[in-house]
Amino acid sequence: MSAIADFRLIETSKLNDLRDNAEIKIEKKLFSKKVIDNYWDYLNANSKKLKDFDWSGYIFANLLIFLEEKKGIDLLKGKYDDIANVIVERRQNSTFILTFDHKQKYLSGLAPDKFTLDELIEFNKDFSEEDDPELAKAEIEGIKSLKENLELIADDSHVVILSVG
Repeated sequence: MSAIADFRLIETSKLNDLRDNAEIKIEKKLFSKKVIDNYWDYLNANSKKLKDFDWSGYIFANLLIFLEEKKGIDLLKGKYDDIANVIVERRQNSTFILTFDHKQKYLSGLAPDKFTLDELIEFNKDFSEEDDPELAKAEIEGIKSLKENLELIADDSHVVILSVG
């Protein structure tokens, strides 16, 4: 089974409302209950959906660790971790909020020509005991996607949200 990786550009001023809308609420009445889930409606109305990632979103589990441990590119920690953590808890997915600060620090390091399939295959073998070259190819595409999406952040007023689930 595959997971979808969804990239969105959103104003930072909308993040608190996004966090609030991440909660799934259940209204109980005497003989019924109603599930209220406004998260995707809010996200669709208040963000710009970015280019689809055509590979499994699961590749980001290995890739983000690889980038941090082997290349010093830490996209796992950022200014809005508190909001991302609440969304993760409420949505039971993986959510990363990529900021202008991430762009300034790491964009040049995400040039795809700085990575080889062999080093990704070797990392995957050690990290998750997977040596499939297709996984490494997908990770190269993930690097390209991260770079392309970070490039869209013009300043501190916007972030890119990566949701995997």
